[in-house]
Amino acid sequence: MSGALPSVLLLAIVCAANPWGIMIAALLLEARRPGVVWAYVLAWVGSLSVGLALLVAGFGALVESGSKSASTATSVIEVLLGVALAAWGVQRIVENRRAPHSHEAAEEGELTTPGWMRAIENISYIPAFLLGVYSATWPTVIAAAGEIVRASVSTSQTVALCVIFVVVGSSTVVAVAAIGTFSDRSDELLARLRLWLTIHSRAVITALLLAVGTLLSVRGLSGLH
Repeated sequence: MSGALPSVLLLAIVCAANPWGIMIAALLLEARRPGVVWAYVLAWVGSLSVGLALLVAGFGALVESGSKSASTATSVIEVLLGVALAAWGVQRIVENRRAPHSHEAAEEGELTTPGWMRAIENISYIPAFLLGVYSATWPTVIAAAGEIVRASVSTSQTVALCVIFVVVGSSTVVAVAAIGTFSDRSDELLARLRLWLTIHSRAVITALLLAVGTLLSVRGLSGLH
């Protein structure tokens, strides 16, 4: 377990740092609908839990089959996903350099609320739940499943690694929902959080794409040798 723990923990931190997930929770809270935000949080946590469990079981079955082609296929999937994410990150960097004025305007505070933000503020329970499923950081879930299966640990240690990933990966979304629901200073905190994410979310997402893409590519390539 000790060998897989650093990688799983790193992936969980990347999952928790997803600015889209945090931003959506903040937007739902600003609409004064705490019940809706908790439906979103429930979907986020449930998606990580169920998705990770299914992927670990699936990857584990492939490995236990003893087929070299199955193991190779798992590594190839990691490489392809990693390259795709890294390429997306590079594309975002290129787009940023071609259109620097919009980024500078955001840093100077000339912000306009995108249409998708206004739409999220008015959604109900079911759309919020579906949004939680959709916005969960799925690439990190896939990567974590690969790391856990590759570690070849006992069942109890596998469960422990899965729990660590889900708890840490959900921590930011749960924290935002809890602060917005129970804190007396939630309005001020949420306003600051929304402003920071509006300005910096593009850079954060690009960094996450590059980090996860590189990690998946390296781990997948190592599995092919």
